Amino acid sequence: MDLPLIRVVPAPDLAALLLFCAVWLGYGPAVRMLGRRGGRAINAGLPTVRVLWMRSAVLRDNRITDSALIGHVVHSASFFASTSLIAIGTLIGVLSGLDRLMPALAGLAPALPTSRELLEVKVLLPLAVLVHGLFKLTWALRQLNYTVALIGAMPPPPVPAAEAEGLAEAVGGVLSSALTTFNAGTRSYYFALAAFGWLAGPYVLAAAGLGLMALLVHRQFLSDVSGRFATARLLIERAHGRGGQSPP
Repeated sequence: MDLPLIRVVPAPDLAALLLFCAVWLGYGPAVRMLGRRGGRAINAGLPTVRVLWMRSAVLRDNRITDSALIGHVVHSASFFASTSLIAIGTLIGVLSGLDRLMPALAGLAPALPTSRELLEVKVLLPLAVLVHGLFKLTWALRQLNYTVALIGAMPPPPVPAAEAEGLAEAVGGVLSSALTTFNAGTRSYYFALAAFGWLAGPYVLAAAGLGLMALLVHRQFLSDVSGRFATARLLIERAHGRGGQSPP
């Protein structure tokens, strides 16, 4: 494309694109900020649960279960990363054959004529989302490998209480960073699907982005799972002698 973006993308499409990008890139930080202010966001309580998990791992002699659980996440991250590569390759192939696809794609929104340059931008959006997600997934894999190494290097019990607490905080922090990055990578699939709505017009893209955000927020804060998770987290904290406040 040799035209400036502002000339290729009409104003309604540009507004929808900016809204989508704000939702896509701002969802994770917004949920973390809201979680720190209270409420029963699942992701806000997971770091504490992971630290307590690592605390239990430090204090027990047999850590096969811990390694198996993390290995399961490693396999999941590898699967999603491999699938992302396939999807990225497919979209690159679509970009090279847009001239043949334009008549079919024009039928999605016959009242909204689309130039080839704008169609390229529309296909580049889900491609960019998937590439961003691929980088997240591969970085999550690296961090999970670091976590496995740290668990393997844990000294056998008994471990002094102060050292056990510090080790649990450190390893749990690495694990939380890995899984937070993994979650961001898997969310790219949701947002890539929403990005395809742009092919049907800017209003569909805006509605898809806002609808997806509403769905994700509902899962985090208002679903039955979020309430049960908050209750279980409180009970786990009490079992570890950390007390904690009652879930809202």
